[in-house]
Amino acid sequence: YVDHFAIPAVVYCFVSLAIGLCVLRYAEDDRLPLIVSVPTSLYGFFIAATYIDKIADLLVGLLQFLGTVGRIPSTVMGMTVLAWGNSIGDLSTNLAMAQKGMPDMATTGCFAGPSFNLLVGTGVGFLMLQYEIGRSEISPVYLTPTMRIGFMSIMVNCVLIVLCSGIFFHRVLPYRYSYVLFALYLLFTAMSLETMF
Repeated sequence: YVDHFAIPAVVYCFVSLAIGLCVLRYAEDDRLPLIVSVPTSLYGFFIAATYIDKIADLLVGLLQFLGTVGRIPSTVMGMTVLAWGNSIGDLSTNLAMAQKGMPDMATTGCFAGPSFNLLVGTGVGFLMLQYEIGRSEISPVYLTPTMRIGFMSIMVNCVLIVLCSGIFFHRVLPYRYSYVLFALYLLFTAMSLETMF
């Protein structure tokens, strides 16, 4: 009896070993040739995405366990611990970009990352659900009060950014605006928790 995951795992190990040996053999000391660097970068991106997916699955299982043991509602766990853990990578990247003198890229990343997660993540999730259930009609999705409060917080933030940067401060956001963002997040969290209990 051979596990149906064993053969792909062995093939994957041999392919990884072959790619690693090719990189060691043909890589120069200071830089890789283009014919090697592009496939290596794509392969590294694929491996990183695979690890992120597996770690995310384990994290969701751990959060479900902690929520069950601590009798914490799943919406509270998702709104706090999962949201913070999901945003740590974006936070560190955006801080690094801002400290290197690229505030436009950091600000764009603040909006582009969540937009990608909402649009592509939801779209792929619905496609996978449709594939699993085998029909195009899926159960309706209802906006919970927490989701409504979250959408309102995002809209208020966008309007405030447009007003502050475009009208009041001549296209420059002052550092004091960060206090407004913290207050808006605390208000969102408090209102969401209040609707749950």
